[in-house]
Formats: sequence, structure tokens, C-alpha cells
Amino acid sequence: MVSFPARLLVLLYYDFYIRSGCMAIFMRLWKQVSKMDFGFILLLSTFIILLGTFGIYFLEPDGFPSLFDGFWWTMTTLTTVGYGDYYPVTVGGRLLGIFLFIFGIGIIGVLISKTVDAITTFQKYKREGKLESTMENHYIYINWSKKTEKAISEVLAHSPKAEIVLIDTLSESPIDHDQVHFIQGDPSDEEILLRGNILEARRVAIFSDARIEDPSLIDGKTLLIASAVEGLSKENDKEIHTIVEVSEDRHIPKFKHIAVDDFILSNDSVSFLMAKATIHPGTTNLFRQLLSKRYGNNIHLLKPKTEWKTIKQASEELLQSGAVLLAVNDNMDFTDAMNRELHQADTLYVVCHDRVYDQLTTTIT
Repeated sequence: MVSFPARLLVLLYYDFYIRSGCMAIFMRLWKQVSKMDFGFILLLSTFIILLGTFGIYFLEPDGFPSLFDGFWWTMTTLTTVGYGDYYPVTVGGRLLGIFLFIFGIGIIGVLISKTVDAITTFQKYKREGKLESTMENHYIYINWSKKTEKAISEVLAHSPKAEIVLIDTLSESPIDHDQVHFIQGDPSDEEILLRGNILEARRVAIFSDARIEDPSLIDGKTLLIASAVEGLSKENDKEIHTIVEVSEDRHIPKFKHIAVDDFILSNDSVSFLMAKATIHPGTTNLFRQLLSKRYGNNIHLLKPKTEWKTIKQASEELLQSGAVLLAVNDNMDFTDAMNRELHQADTLYVVCHDRVYDQLTTTIT
């Protein structure tokens, strides 16, 4: 006859064996579930929530008088909150609750886990520049440097709602801003430019690559990128306003076959400002106010009023409004302003406060 301790050990052994087997089955089951597609998990979770909501509503209409009450109980059960304000009392309702305990909580857990993983992956891909841009009427800046950083900061200071795409070969985005979208890749590759939605961009600014020392190689790379931009422009019959930074003035003719709208010389601006400060001390404050909104009023563009027939008439009326006329189109020579005609297609560059500019645009339009 088997003794009691022996029978107890046998029972414990079988109990452990059964529990271990069940646990192994559940572990394999949830391992398979966790490998399922996010869309399928979402569909399955929706089915379980609807089953719990409608099931408890029809099984216990007295305890759950509305579908929202059933939904509330289902969600508090699946999220393991369990407030206890609603609970089933019938066998059918409790069996439904057991089903939600065993299967629903796990499925919802997998859904939450996959959602968190998706958000994390999205942020990772965004940081690494692997996501395409859907921005429109935005600015594209190519090649990262301190000058690029300052230019982006200035644009955002001038237009807080502006959207910017930065394209560079860096492994991660060098700037963390909600309105700056980073694209990682070779900017001379048309596919990379299209990922930045270049055909819908307002402006494209190509900075010199600060990692290259030879000026010829720097401008050679800039020329290659500008050629890629021009190729997309012609291929898609889309005008793309392009601004290019050039290291040396003698290289500008090399860009003659490309429709570059503006050239910026890398070192000339600093040299000219230094010379002006040497000859006329204190003038650098004026230049800073013209170049950056953070140091004073800003430069704005206006279209002339229909009643403005001459530059003198426009300048005098603008001055009375609190704005100073700097140039008409690209001409700053006003020696014959009294008689020079002003046309509706002309562009006026004025310096004034943003408030004055808003008033001027309101009266002009």
C-alpha cells in the first residue's frame, strides 16, 4: 500500500506537470500571437472589445442598461483596472468575463506593445532621416553646417510656421525641431531629392559642404547637386527656385547652364563687412538689423499700389506709413526716382516693423 507522503508527492508531480504543460502551451500561443501583423492584432482586439460590449449588454440587460456601460466594463476589464462599479452576476456574464481575462487581456497587451513599438520605430526612422516628407510650400536646405543652422534659425524667427526639409548624408538629424524634417542621403541623387518633396518646395538652398577643404571640389559637389535639381525641374516641367552658395567667384560661370536664381559667395560677405567696419566704425549694427529680424526691423517685399506712378511717390507714401524703401527689384539707385516710372510687376523691398507691413499689405490688397 502506497503511503500518504508518496501519494502526495505523486499528486504534486502531476499537478506541476499539468501546470507546466499548460503554461508552455500558453507561452507558445502568445509567442505566435505576438508575431502576428499589427493590422490583424488591431482587428482581433476590436472584435474582442465589441464581443465584450454587446455580449454583456445582451446577457445582463439589468446590470448593463446601455451599450456604453458594457463598453466601460469591457475596457476596465481588458486594461485590468477593474473599478468594480459594474460586474456580471449570471453564469453567462461571468464566463464572458473569464474569456476576457484569459484571451482579451493578452491580446490588448500585445496591441499596446506593438503600438509602442510602432511609435518608437517611427521616431527612430524620423531621426535617421528614412521617412519621406509630405510638406508643401516648404524650404529645402541641402548640406548641414553652422551656416545652415543659423539660416534655419533665422527663417523660423521670421516665419514661425515655416516648414523646412534638411537633406544631408549624416546618420542622424543634427537638429531637433518639429518643423524641420531630416532626409538622410546623397543630395545629388534625384530619388533623395524627391523624398524631400522638392517639386512642391518654395525654395531650395544649397550650402557648400563644410567637410571638404578644396574650393574646387566644394563647388564641384554644389554644381552636381544643382544639376540634379535642374534635371528634376525640367523633367517635371516645374520651376524650382534655387539658391546656391559658391566658394569662389570664378566658379559662378560654371553654373551658367543651370537655372540658379541666386548666388551667395561664402567669404565675400564677411570680407565686405569687415572692410566697411574698418572704414566706417559702427556700421555693422546697421547690417545686422538688415540681415536678421532679431536685431531690428525686417526686410519685406511689397507690390506697388495702382496709384503709385513713380518711385518718388511710392517712397514718400511708404515713409509716411513708417516704412523705408530700399530697392525696386534689384536696383537701389534712386537718383532719378522723381521721374522713373513704377510698374505693377515691380517688387519693392522695404524695411519696417511687422505691424506696419501688415497694415501696408492690407491697404494694398
